Amino acid sequence: SSPEAEETEGTSAAEAVVSVPLPPLPKATRDAVLLALAPRDAVDIALYGRFLAEIPDSPNVDGAVQTGHAFTVHEAEQIEDFYAAADDAKLDRKRNALSFLDAADDAGAGMTGYQSLISGTFYRHAVLDRTQLRTNLRAAGMDEQEADTAASEAEKEFVNAFVLAFPEAKKNSTASTGTLPALVLAFEGERPYNYASAFQRPVDEGPVSAGGEGPAGPAAVRRLLRHHTFVSRRREDLRTARVLTYDPEIDTLLGELGLPQSLTLVERTEDLTP
Repeated sequence: SSPEAEETEGTSAAEAVVSVPLPPLPKATRDAVLLALAPRDAVDIALYGRFLAEIPDSPNVDGAVQTGHAFTVHEAEQIEDFYAAADDAKLDRKRNALSFLDAADDAGAGMTGYQSLISGTFYRHAVLDRTQLRTNLRAAGMDEQEADTAASEAEKEFVNAFVLAFPEAKKNSTASTGTLPALVLAFEGERPYNYASAFQRPVDEGPVSAGGEGPAGPAAVRRLLRHHTFVSRRREDLRTARVLTYDPEIDTLLGELGLPQSLTLVERTEDLTP
């Protein structure tokens, strides 16, 4: 046969291989995948939802959690930190070299570079749909009592995780794991209320005597609580709110402000949930 004929036959064979459809997912495997991801056994799926495009008839789950990205309540300036690192053992060998060949030894580490640094007082927002969470658990096979018990435990874990959350980027060089929020405000309502608009105008950290608002932390707390109180007077669905602080200065500030009856000061994350 001619080379052209062999090439045509090879192309046809390749096309035939490509056009063979993938075998359907065996039912046992499909059921095992869905069982492993069942919301009643993986509560994080009941919280955050699930979408399996690979299994068209899979029971997808609507998320019960909404989160917003964190942003600073004041103007934050990015700093470029230039650094240099040298291997002390390498430098020591060069200083104590007995000959030119020893001094030429270049084994060891050495580098220069820069990294961007930025810090600030952040506002974070998250919503937990308690009704949707229980709906997801009921749809997964739990009865009403089981769903309510599992949802209550999930709520506590979610709130605790939100309070203790911290940025992990470069956590070894920034020691971010020790941070705790200056203030946590938790409340219930028939719909989400995001107070990000309280910080449309950045906090002016200048001296109060010069028209500023002082340090960002206390200033942000004043704005946030003022905003919540203002909205609460106009939205009857807002229920009793709870506040938690890990900052003694903020604790003193809350005492000076005099919290309204609609706000309850708590001391543990477990008390933030109803």
